[in-house]
Amino acid sequence: MTSRKFRKSPNTGFGQYPDSVFSQQGMEDLHPQLVKQARQSGQLNLSNRGLTMVPDKVWNIAELDKEEEKTLSSLNMDSASNENWWDQVDMTKLILACNKISAISPQISNLGSLTVLDLHDNQLESLPDSLGELMKMSKLNLSHNKFNEIPEGIFMMKELRVLQLNNNRIEVVDERISEVNMLNNFDLANNKIKLLPGSFGYLTKISNLNLSNNQLERLPSEISSMAGLATLELTNNQLSGLPDTMQELSHLETLYVRHNKMTSIPVLTHCINLKELHLGNNRIIQLTSKDVENIVNVRVLDLRDNKITKIPEEITGLQLLERLDVTNNDLSTLPYSLGVLPHLKAVQLEGNPMKTIRRDIIARGTVGLLKYLRSRLEEDQIVELQKNGGNISPVPLSGSPDIPDKFTLKTSQNLNLSMKGMVELPEEAVENAFEAKVQAIDISKNQFTEFPTNMEKILPQLYEINMSSNKLGQIPSFIALGELIQFLDFSNNRLADLPGEIGGLRHLREVILSVNQFQAIPECLYDCPKLETILIANNRISCIEVEKLSKLTQLAILDLQNNAIQTVPPELGNVTQLRTVQLEGNLFRMPRAAILVQGTGAVMAYLRDRIPK
Repeated sequence: MTSRKFRKSPNTGFGQYPDSVFSQQGMEDLHPQLVKQARQSGQLNLSNRGLTMVPDKVWNIAELDKEEEKTLSSLNMDSASNENWWDQVDMTKLILACNKISAISPQISNLGSLTVLDLHDNQLESLPDSLGELMKMSKLNLSHNKFNEIPEGIFMMKELRVLQLNNNRIEVVDERISEVNMLNNFDLANNKIKLLPGSFGYLTKISNLNLSNNQLERLPSEISSMAGLATLELTNNQLSGLPDTMQELSHLETLYVRHNKMTSIPVLTHCINLKELHLGNNRIIQLTSKDVENIVNVRVLDLRDNKITKIPEEITGLQLLERLDVTNNDLSTLPYSLGVLPHLKAVQLEGNPMKTIRRDIIARGTVGLLKYLRSRLEEDQIVELQKNGGNISPVPLSGSPDIPDKFTLKTSQNLNLSMKGMVELPEEAVENAFEAKVQAIDISKNQFTEFPTNMEKILPQLYEINMSSNKLGQIPSFIALGELIQFLDFSNNRLADLPGEIGGLRHLREVILSVNQFQAIPECLYDCPKLETILIANNRISCIEVEKLSKLTQLAILDLQNNAIQTVPPELGNVTQLRTVQLEGNLFRMPRAAILVQGTGAVMAYLRDRIPK
């Protein structure tokens, strides 16, 4: 797939109401339609409406106003056509994100059943203490506001599981934070925090903690009590070291300490589940054999942009290592024993003053480099490594697909396995893509005869799929799981139709179906409201269905070149949203080639002129 910029995620929040239900931006009241839907579902979404204040009705949404009471009094209890006011449910989810709200009413305490409150991207500097009366709250998003401290009411929320306070102006974390002891996910990134209280360590149920982009100079030793911690983000702080007590975090799996002032590898001896250690952009000058012993289960070791001069022979102790990044250090050589690590798939060496390994060897990539390093070992050295407990495996064959590791996929957000001669998608690739939350997959120019069934797992997170130049005969209905998909390329296959479920892809913008066996534009495409581009050249299409095309109000590009179209309906000229129409290479005589070469404007004008008056 050619290089493409990912499109912004579509607005996928629940309850996307039309503007018409609001009287005006910054309105003082809610439209009855919104009130009705909120009472029925228990959910209200007022995001991205330019609100400067929250309508009072939100805080008293369960109460009937005079007009509603009047309506209720006139209802026939047996009438099925009227709304059942007595069936309303309590508000559980309130979304007020992406507005200009600067204050929240103390009446928010009226919403006692609220479990989710989203106020991100507003102008809030404080919240009323009555917020603490929302005892059922489990998820609170206050990110991208102007808080200088954590609002008092939060300390009373005993059921809170997710708290997002990132991108504020918080300088101090109150020691009472320990009272929110059911927290599982806590995001304090992009603030101005210099110090954490010792009580922070009593948040024992937290599994994901993000403290990146602050001003932390040290961590409290009590962090060792955070027994459930699995992911810790500390990137972009002022840390020169980590407390030795951190080695007690036995459930820690991923640790990011990039862009700090670290001078050595932290002591992580008992972090037996640690899989990824990211220490790039620090001041580390050496990797010792003792350091290796402390991180024996690591899969990904990121040491780029440091000042390391040597990698010890004991690197073989990292038997599970899959990726090693030592870019931009001071390495002049590598230990030959690196070549026998059984799971190592990627070594990044750029920016080192290598003296003992020729540039052409490094240029061969990881496979060539590992083969070279292994070839330099004597047989007795290999035997010795085996005696010392090393698992010696051959370097992967260069002919097998090179599966990108999770770290690379997280960075690129694109699983690219184009031109690998594959007939099925490796399970490892799917698992890595799933964990890295990739947004695009390119498996074009392979030998697939069927859409890979194991892609079902990653479809819900994908925005783009490129399976061009394969041998596909049909697309399965489960592609509908890809609710976020915006781009599909199935060109150069053997397709004659698409499943109706594709019509449910509400965010699909571009589809490429050129060089297949279609006899008509697939019906399902007419149900895709955001479709902007249809490229379906070099097929067997015989007619243009103008009435259906006109329903695609966003359609701008239509390529029907080299098909079997015998007539072009003049009414196509009235599909004014089309900016580009390509019709060359078909069977019709009119419009003539001389008009076609003048471009879309001339063609559309010609067609409009031929519409009977």
